[in-house]
Amino acid sequence: MHEFFCYFIDVHDIFFQMTTCDTKGKMKIILATSGSRGDVQPMIAICLALKSSGHDAMLLGPPEKASWAVGLGCPYQGFGADVSAFIDGFQNADNFRAGLAFISFVRKQLALQFRWLPDIIRKADLVLGSSLMFGLASVAETRNIPYRYIAFTPQLFPSRFHPFPILKTQTLPFFINTMSWKTAELLDQFNITFLINQYRKKQGLEPVSYAWDHILGKNTIVAADQEIARMPGDVKQTWIQTGYPHLDPAPEPVPALDRFLEKGTKPVYAGFGSMPVKDQISIVPILIKAARHLGRRIILPRRHGLSTENTAGEDLFFIRDYPHLQLFPKLDAVIHHGGAGTTATAGVSGVPQVIVPHILDQYYHGRRIFLSHMGPEPIPRALLTESRLTAALEQCLFDPVIRQAAGNTGQSINPQKSLGRMVEAILS
Repeated sequence: MHEFFCYFIDVHDIFFQMTTCDTKGKMKIILATSGSRGDVQPMIAICLALKSSGHDAMLLGPPEKASWAVGLGCPYQGFGADVSAFIDGFQNADNFRAGLAFISFVRKQLALQFRWLPDIIRKADLVLGSSLMFGLASVAETRNIPYRYIAFTPQLFPSRFHPFPILKTQTLPFFINTMSWKTAELLDQFNITFLINQYRKKQGLEPVSYAWDHILGKNTIVAADQEIARMPGDVKQTWIQTGYPHLDPAPEPVPALDRFLEKGTKPVYAGFGSMPVKDQISIVPILIKAARHLGRRIILPRRHGLSTENTAGEDLFFIRDYPHLQLFPKLDAVIHHGGAGTTATAGVSGVPQVIVPHILDQYYHGRRIFLSHMGPEPIPRALLTESRLTAALEQCLFDPVIRQAAGNTGQSINPQKSLGRMVEAILS
């Protein structure tokens, strides 16, 4: 492990020694994230946009995403643990054991950040954090480097209009939502806040009263579309909402997919992002039966360990790693977990969506889609059945209010402008 990080830092030094600030306004910017593909993908989009704007931008992220990012032309260095392997180690993400393991995982990641980030970012003009990069704000402060946090959902901000993300219910009274945030702040005094203050004390910095306020920082960038999730009016932090930064790579040709799409009526898609693979495989029969009950063809992600022997049929198509932004506009509906990226992509594509939330902000996004009339009420993973899914999918396919609202949303969001606003917000 030590040798890996020493090599990492050497590569980082070479990267910055090769760059200069000869161009007026050119900045050395490090972006950093720790999470699943949904956390990494929008940061790649931002990094590439900054690079296109003439800045020296580099992204730190989970090591298993390095080849993918580099293949897209994004300067990238692996940092921390393999997040995908951690997630796939569970049968499902919605249980007490997974919650405890997640807390332990975050604490270990924080220790790595405190150990290695000071050297990695020391020559940067600006650092941008997202997801689980909880130590970056304090490390940047020790180096006197400007810091910004990028949030992909308004639910990360304390508000009476939504609960702390660990709570699933999105229809609680205002005072209960407020109490959930106060309780989380109190309990965190013994967790992330405690660990951050230990580091700050060693560095001669004043302690922070609540880690989350410190992590969000000043002028937080909210990378979410207002048409889907508008920031509530009682948020105390300063922020700017830019819209979601979509990554839009050219897909590799898949002639078989093209033929499938051209066969008849538009198919539906069902996929649950980076949720545990074992659980995703167990859901496949329900997805297929719901689609077939309504006479619809369906596209599913091909997962390692998924046997397609008993699911063969001309109404099924299995695909691996195809860009959602290219696929979703060709569909009649999308069934997904409610991750920020998938929700935003279905939204900009103008397609109705059935959300099956598993954890955290996925419940929030499910509620926002329902309130925006872009989909039916979300179905929590624990309550997913063939009959419930069939009824929800039927609403998506035939309810004119849902179809009109989804179409209007797709027309109102301009992803190029959102990415432009993102770059402006970062450099302001």
